[in-house]
Amino acid sequence: MGFFRGDASEVYALASDLAQIGAESVPAMRGVMQEAGDAFAKDWQSNARATSGAHGVHYPDSISAELAFGVTSIAVDVGPEASKLQGSMGRGFEYGSINSPPHLDGLRALDGMQMRVEKMIDAAVGHLFP
Repeated sequence: MGFFRGDASEVYALASDLAQIGAESVPAMRGVMQEAGDAFAKDWQSNARATSGAHGVHYPDSISAELAFGVTSIAVDVGPEASKLQGSMGRGFEYGSINSPPHLDGLRALDGMQMRVEKMIDAAVGHLFP
């Protein structure tokens, strides 16, 4: 899952701020990250349904979101699961192949997620900041 790369400086700055508010934010952030991941996956699935055609009828259902925990972080991993039907076709659908152009369904779903996530985080833990 999750094969996008890009500038994450704002995410790192946010992570630094979040580290200062303590353990009481963890349960709230777990919920926010799961909700954000589910929203991203749903948008990605919707885009994939519109572009994958008859040859990729099962591909959208392979896209999911899963929480990923680190020692000091809560993240969400979103993308096609290779173990699900047509999930291993994710790179071909997303980036294209010799047989089809890139669909960029995940990339288009990612557009606008930052603002949505920032609002969700503010609603969940904004009151904890001094």
